[in-house]
Amino acid sequence: MDMSFDLLILAVILISTVVTAVLVLLLIRRYLERLSMRTETKLDDYIVNIISGPLSAFIVASGVVLALRYWDLRFPGTLPEWVVINFDGLNSALSILIVTTVAAFIISNIIAKRIRSITDGRPEQETAFRLMNRILIVLIYALGGMAALSALFPWVWGSLTTLLFGAGFLGIVLGLAAQRTIGNLLSGININITRPIRLGDAVVIKGEYGVVEDITLRHTVIRTWDNRQMIIPNAVVDDEVIINYTLKDEKKLFPVVVNVPYDTDVEQAKDIMVDVCKKHPNVLPELEPIFQVLSFNEGAITLRMLFLAKNQPTAFGTACDLRYVIKKEFDEAGIRISCPTRYIVRPEEVRDISSSSDS
Repeated sequence: MDMSFDLLILAVILISTVVTAVLVLLLIRRYLERLSMRTETKLDDYIVNIISGPLSAFIVASGVVLALRYWDLRFPGTLPEWVVINFDGLNSALSILIVTTVAAFIISNIIAKRIRSITDGRPEQETAFRLMNRILIVLIYALGGMAALSALFPWVWGSLTTLLFGAGFLGIVLGLAAQRTIGNLLSGININITRPIRLGDAVVIKGEYGVVEDITLRHTVIRTWDNRQMIIPNAVVDDEVIINYTLKDEKKLFPVVVNVPYDTDVEQAKDIMVDVCKKHPNVLPELEPIFQVLSFNEGAITLRMLFLAKNQPTAFGTACDLRYVIKKEFDEAGIRISCPTRYIVRPEEVRDISSSSDS
């Protein structure tokens, strides 16, 4: 009976702790976010992140410590010595987490501003600097977490050192279990170093056209032409064939193809297509429109005109405009756009033709 009551007390302590932490995350953070939106300083933004992270962890850790102390008072000697954590160590760990969080956000903001000033208009440098920024922030949090853990458990640092140098087999097992995650991380570093794609590049990947919005250590974010977000693991990006319209030169040579009947005056069609192309403001004048008789097909001649636009999205929209205007000009000039013609002969018509020929 006593044991059941003690277990109930422990459950109440732990549940109260979790509920309090959730309330901190939902209520206090929401209030502080509203407050921070009214001000222009960055200090309140840092406070919001401190509240949402280290303070919530502190509440949960305090609940666990209270539960352990209650158990140790009720049943002394049943817990290992290292389990009974003192509040001094907990406060030290919290202080380290707060300093780590504030330092990470300050450094991240400083580096982000510096990146924008250095890499303005140079996406290849921005991609590399963002990788360095993310790696630096991860290292800061890793070191801060290790220091906080050491404050709580002084024996941890020595044990981890022994583990790192002596548990090679465990490392291999963990590496195999997390090979996808590790593969994505290594591919992310490779993409940021070799830069086959960069932030802002217009690309076609897996049959989808879009613009590269972000390249993290784990995945690449691409905003497609219809405003969808493709989140692709870096290992997939590293193995995929990518068409990059921006890597060397954004200019795009784009075709407009028209089929016309064989009795069409090709010279007249050429003049109309070239003239319409030259008048469009998005067609770059540095390259004259190129008119070509592409092929002779069944019932039609295929005409193609190539024009130069500043980038792929502009080229696509310009081609749509040109087709519209060319159709109007062709109609006014009496030039028909050819379409496939099919003659369907019914069985009874075949019999009638056969009967007529026999008679």
